Amino acid sequence: MKLGRALVPRPGWLPGYGLSTAAADGIAGFTLSILLVPQAMAYAQLAGLPPEMGLFSALLPPVLYALFGTSSFVSVGPVALVSLVVAEAASNGGGDPVVSSVVIAMEAGLLLLLIGALNLGRLVNFISEPVLLGFTAAAAVLIAVSQLPTLLGLDVARTGNLVSALPVLWRSLSQTSSATLVVGAGALAALLFAGRYGAPMLWKLGVRPPFRQAAAKAVPLVVIVAAGLAARLVPGEVPTVGTIDAGLPHLPGRLGTPELWLGLLPSAVAVAIIIFVTATAVAKSLAGNDRSQLDTSREAVALGAGNIAAALTGGYAVGASLSRSALVEDSGARSPLASVGGSMVVLAVLLLLAPLLAYLPETALAALMISAVFGLVKWREIEAVWRHSRIEGAIIALSFLGTLLLGVRWGLALGAGLGLAHYLWFSSVPRVTRVGTDDGGITFRSIDRDSVHLETLPTLIVRIDRSLYFGNAAYCEDEIFDRLGEHEDIEKLILDMRAVNDVDASGAAMLDRLAERLRGLGIELHLAELHDPVRRRLTALDARICTVHRSVRQAVEHCGIVLDDRLPYT
Repeated sequence: MKLGRALVPRPGWLPGYGLSTAAADGIAGFTLSILLVPQAMAYAQLAGLPPEMGLFSALLPPVLYALFGTSSFVSVGPVALVSLVVAEAASNGGGDPVVSSVVIAMEAGLLLLLIGALNLGRLVNFISEPVLLGFTAAAAVLIAVSQLPTLLGLDVARTGNLVSALPVLWRSLSQTSSATLVVGAGALAALLFAGRYGAPMLWKLGVRPPFRQAAAKAVPLVVIVAAGLAARLVPGEVPTVGTIDAGLPHLPGRLGTPELWLGLLPSAVAVAIIIFVTATAVAKSLAGNDRSQLDTSREAVALGAGNIAAALTGGYAVGASLSRSALVEDSGARSPLASVGGSMVVLAVLLLLAPLLAYLPETALAALMISAVFGLVKWREIEAVWRHSRIEGAIIALSFLGTLLLGVRWGLALGAGLGLAHYLWFSSVPRVTRVGTDDGGITFRSIDRDSVHLETLPTLIVRIDRSLYFGNAAYCEDEIFDRLGEHEDIEKLILDMRAVNDVDASGAAMLDRLAERLRGLGIELHLAELHDPVRRRLTALDARICTVHRSVRQAVEHCGIVLDDRLPYT
């Protein structure tokens, strides 16, 4: 692949775009905007930023994603996980949160652009599914806890982990505002009820797609507007969003000092990882629905450009929202212009309705955040991983606890480290098993199976079930000699290499050393089922030391053993 190819816009949706497609995208875009407006404001509040920054962040990123991205449905804009990291970084940085958020968006965008330009999109695979499940579940808890003070009308300092947050919240409970709690709790109850029963009730009432999706997703906006009316009726003061800057977004006046950029770089790296991993997961989940081919490097460029654009137009870091992307798909979108249409509606809201947004209660936005995070805890996937592997289930638990106790940045780092450690351990202890046949040499399988017998002695067949590299070469050598030590008078050793897809220098040196040791013991070494790349890597091995065969059967017959493939081998 050519470096930098992902930096060239390639809108695959453009050919054949017509009026019918535009109409479908327009409907989907308007439906998206109904959910996007309140979410953007709520996520900005989560990040500790003015609500208009969330709206500004929803304007240009969808346009750039339409030019560089590969999915027709991905909705780019403010998201909960990124907002949480921005909030933690801004609170720990000690500077202006607005400036800090702009710097983080710029740095994360540049990192993502670099990943895409170097065609390193595959790096997303180094964050394992168990790590992501544990991290997002803990982030959901942290998001909910961070919004409880706003829901209760408390003015407390933000903290980035559960250990610090809970004592502060407990000490401040006596200052709870009854009016704020009533409005917030009512909004939360309405949102949870609508999220659980809204769509089925609309279906029973005869509301069909795409109008059912639009009506169901309009509930958060309706609830927040109703909460604004309730806040003016209940006795007591309920804090509201306050004045929102109307009009077009503007370039930030300051971009911070070099010291600030350096200090925020770890947070920007965490933001870039979260954006890339979650956005790729969203795009993968929707890729088959429009027969699109996911290109992770182009996704990185689209997200990087979107973050830089958001930073330069008064916004903060953005990512891909699964809930909004699914809504775009359900609403019948045909291209990424559906999300662009949603951003145009947000712009119209900023130009025409900004004064009215100032009356929305902060507690209602907190309720929206709390209701939205339940989708981050994927119980079915967690249960499936636990059934599959207890070790990977433990990685989920440790990633969850690490994020809760250490915060999102260190929690993500811990989870990624655990995932890599698990892979390294798993790959460093491959299975090295004795092989036999129960069908006259048509197939050779591990003798650990009850029906397979070892009847090739004094020729022993051993299979290595993983590629050979520096981390497992010595282990494999020891295991091979352990298998040899289980029998007496072995004359020939056949290594079944069908599962060895690659051999590095250490692996080749081990095979060379193994051949020399076996020759000293009077044992012939035969290699079978080598893949061509491995065969080329091992050309340095002396043919007088070991012999290479196309198949295990040929190697067995070369060693003087006659196999009858007409009857089961016993």
